[in-house]
Order: sequence, then C-alpha cells, then structure tokens
Amino acid sequence: MADNIQENTAVKIYAYDGSFEGLLSCIFAIFQTKVPPTAIAIEGLTQFSLLDETVLIATDLDQAERVLKAVDLYSSERGAQLLYRLFLSELTHMEMLIYNMVKIIMAAKDVTILSNFANATVLEVAQIDRMISREVHRMHAFVRFQKLENGLFYAEIEPDFNVLPLIGEHFERRYADQRWLIVDQKRSYGLVYDLQECQFVDAHNINIRDQQSTHKMDDKELAFQKLWGVYFHSVNIKERSNLRLHLRHMPKRYWKHLIEKHPKIEKRMNVAT
Repeated sequence: MADNIQENTAVKIYAYDGSFEGLLSCIFAIFQTKVPPTAIAIEGLTQFSLLDETVLIATDLDQAERVLKAVDLYSSERGAQLLYRLFLSELTHMEMLIYNMVKIIMAAKDVTILSNFANATVLEVAQIDRMISREVHRMHAFVRFQKLENGLFYAEIEPDFNVLPLIGEHFERRYADQRWLIVDQKRSYGLVYDLQECQFVDAHNINIRDQQSTHKMDDKELAFQKLWGVYFHSVNIKERSNLRLHLRHMPKRYWKHLIEKHPKIEKRMNVAT
C-alpha cells in the first residue's frame, strides 16, 4: 500500500457499498491511484450532481485487510480498532475522517501521532472515540433483559452510535449460561447468543413484537419487574433527589427501555404501596 497521496488535478467522489470493508477498499484505491477524493459516500444514499466524477469501488477483502495491517504497523496495533470505532459512529463526515486519519498515520509512521492533539483531525477523532466509549459504558449499564416463555432473555436498545458490535463480548462473559438477544431498534438488527457464540441477525427476520407480548413472557417475569421497580424506588431518598445529576448519569432518551422507568411498573409499584 502506498504511503502518500500526490496532488492531482482530477476530482473524484468515491462510492462504496456501506460496509467497513467497502470503505477500506475505497481508501486503498485512493492510495493506489493517488487521486485525492472530494468525498466518499455510500452508493445510492447520496445525491451526486452531473458534474461530479463518481467512481464506484467494489469491496475487496484482501485490499481492506492490507489497509488495516498497514495502519496497525505504524500505530502499535491501535489504528485498526480506532478506524472501526469511527466507522460505527455513523457521523455524516465519518468516511473522510477515516481517510484523513489513515493519511496521518501513514505519513507519521509513529504511534505518538495518535496523541498529538495539536492536530485537529487527531483531536476530533479522540473526542469521537471518547463519546463512543461513553455510549458503550451506558449500554453495559442500561440494557434490561426480559425473560420470555421460551427461556430467551430479550432486550431492546436505541443507542446514539452503532455500538452493538462493541458490547457483545461484555454480555457474553456476564451471561455465558443464558440465551439472550439484544435488538437495536434504530438500526433494525440484533445480536443473539446461543450459549456457544454471538451472531448478528436481521430484526426483520425475527418476530420481535410477538416475543414482547405478555402471553409470550415468562410467568415470573412481571413479578421480577415489579420487584426491581420497588427496589429502585425504595433506595431513592426523596429529600436528596437531584434530577439534574440523575439525568446526567441516566439521560432521558434511555428511559424508554429501562424497566424501572416504565409507567406500568411504576403504577403497579404505587398500587402495591
């Protein structure tokens, strides 16, 4: 893989299939042709003008692997993971940010470049990486499983970033003896663990709504949810309530999928007390 991009009068927009490997294939092509991009975009999702010279790059797994190996070589094996996390951010300028980061790493050939926050791109990447880490941490804390009658533990999430691929290892270690399924509603796919391994599944291929219905839920699940709601509210000291601090640690956008914040649970808890 060439380690520098020479300026060229040609202007090109590189299009790919939306996959991480496809994006890396684009970056490989850019380094090979030495023609810098004006943009990198997903095919079919971006409106190009008639004046744009658009080049569709086919996904090549070997080329994608070469990019990752080259980046890791000059970043003490930190670069590939960083690029993948940036990809999962789904930010509108994510593709160009990854491309620029590859350029910086390849030009510096020094792992300390990842800590050179005087570089605007490096600083922005570090900030995004911290936001992704924060979202991963919140998913570890806020995922709430419900046991279904078939013994499967089911949970829904809607994270700001596409962090489902980053949280599977945590839940596989923590619930190694249970079958579970976590579905990202916003992105319509899920991660299922069958006691052997984790696999990604298309949410459209599983009957999510049927699994959530009351008659599909385990007989003891509602009782456990009520107990959890009672515990959550009983440990709260009203006189020391600090809503601002509470929202900082548990933002309201996550409440939808928190059992202890569900109106029905709170209602049953209030009736019981």
